[in-house]
Amino acid sequence: MSVPRETLAVPQQALRTINGQGSLRDLPRVAIVSDFIDYYDHAFCPRYEAEVVWDRRSRNDMSKADQFALLEKQGFKVPEHGKVTDVCTKLREKFPGFTPKVFNLYAETIRVVVYLDEFAHRGEGKILTTLGDALREYPYLYCSRFVESEPSFPGIEYATSYRHLQIGRRSFCLRYGGFGSWMSNHAKEVEVEVLFEGHEGGGPLSSHVPYPVFAIDMVQSGPWLYAVDFNTAPGIDGTGIGLSPQEIYQLVAEWFASNVSNMS
Repeated sequence: MSVPRETLAVPQQALRTINGQGSLRDLPRVAIVSDFIDYYDHAFCPRYEAEVVWDRRSRNDMSKADQFALLEKQGFKVPEHGKVTDVCTKLREKFPGFTPKVFNLYAETIRVVVYLDEFAHRGEGKILTTLGDALREYPYLYCSRFVESEPSFPGIEYATSYRHLQIGRRSFCLRYGGFGSWMSNHAKEVEVEVLFEGHEGGGPLSSHVPYPVFAIDMVQSGPWLYAVDFNTAPGIDGTGIGLSPQEIYQLVAEWFASNVSNMS
């Protein structure tokens, strides 16, 4: 499946280093506080030496509602979302000719992702179910309409998604394929492919995202790309982007140098 570069690429704001230099001695000393380990962690400073602490936790500090609000504000297409009862109302309005009985039958065929924990990531805190079951079991929890990726292997459970991965001023477009799960990046077997690296500099998104590293996951359905997740602490290990631990440290330190004021 071919996806145009211009469709997936998200231009980013250029970030400067202290005094316009790129050497590590000109950058702040950064430590990580995290609840998971990644391959580049050893390049960061011990906590007692740090001038800046990067709080990198897999449990997001943005609710699912806030994630979708940010994505919509930045112009991404997103699926219907809201409390289960609200999503039901939105979908019902799309079919004014359906009687209540017919819509109730239709609701048993529509699949939604219900967020049992709006702040969780890494495949946790969410379930895939029908709108009918969600109305019966979780009417007031947050959910989104499930966007099913186009199947590449008939008869085999396989999911595909695209990820915009931002690390400081550099960005990458990744393709994830997962066998045996409806989640492409949390499956029994996951394939990751780096499609291309985005251009450095220019663009409004980074100025509205106060995180040195983040990821936006998108699913293609027909001609549309739907943004379905915003992650402020994505794992980088295993992606194949080719950055060394020292390069990641420098990109993160540059970001803090440009975005944190009154740094001693």
